[in-house]
Amino acid sequence: MRLIRLLRRHPAQLMRRMERGEDESFEFTALITPIMVLLMMIAFAVLVRSSQMPAWTAASECARAAIATLDESIGREQGLTAAYDSLHGNFIRASSGSVNISGDWSPYSNVTCTVAYDIDISGITFFDELTGGRVPVSVAVTMQVEPHKSRWQ
Repeated sequence: MRLIRLLRRHPAQLMRRMERGEDESFEFTALITPIMVLLMMIAFAVLVRSSQMPAWTAASECARAAIATLDESIGREQGLTAAYDSLHGNFIRASSGSVNISGDWSPYSNVTCTVAYDIDISGITFFDELTGGRVPVSVAVTMQVEPHKSRWQ
C-alpha cells in the first residue's frame, strides 16, 4: 500500500530507490567475480600440482629399478614393476597411465623412464570447460647405469 502511494506521489523518488538496489547488486557482482576466479585458480593449481608428484615418484622409482642390472629384459621388467607399483600406491589406475622405458643397458649409458597420465579436473567448473576435464602430465627421469658393481667386472 505504501509503495503504491509513493509511486503516485513521487515516481522519481521511487525510481531512485529502485536504481540504488541495482547499483548495489552490480557492485556485489563486480566484487565477487574476481574473488571466485581467484579461488578457482587456486583450486586448479593445488589439484594439478599435487597430482604431479606421483608421476615424479613413479618415474624415479622406474629409473632406479631399471639401472640396477646390465640385462635389458630384467631392467625393463624391474622398471615397469616399480613404476606401476608406485602409481598403484598413489591410487592412480595403471590403465589411465603409460610407462615408457628407453636406453641402452651397457655401463655408463643412460636409461630414461617416462610416466604419463591425465589428471581429472572435472570438479573445477571453469577449467573443466577450458581443458575438456583432463590435464596431461608427463615426467621423464634419466639415470646412468651403475658401472661399479663388482659382479659386472
